[in-house]
Amino acid sequence: MTKDEFKKVLTDAIGGNAYGDEVVADLVEHFDETGKYAQTAKDRLDERLATLKGWEKKHREEGDAAKADEEAAKIAIVEKAMKAIA
Repeated sequence: MTKDEFKKVLTDAIGGNAYGDEVVADLVEHFDETGKYAQTAKDRLDERLATLKGWEKKHREEGDAAKADEEAAKIAIVEKAMKAIA
């Protein structure tokens, strides 16, 4: 897969919103031309997912449902990205 193809797949899956576009930009920036792009992307997404889940949990425990829901929406975007590159 080329870098442009990779970007298109991700943009089609999660683009069109601020966080999705941020994720696409990050993954495209770190695209590995040697063919390890999927593993590199998965590793970066795993890190994002862990961070987002931690923040979601923290906000829920503190009773801030609005912020927790924002994190949950970001989690859904990251999970869509993972499916798109799987």
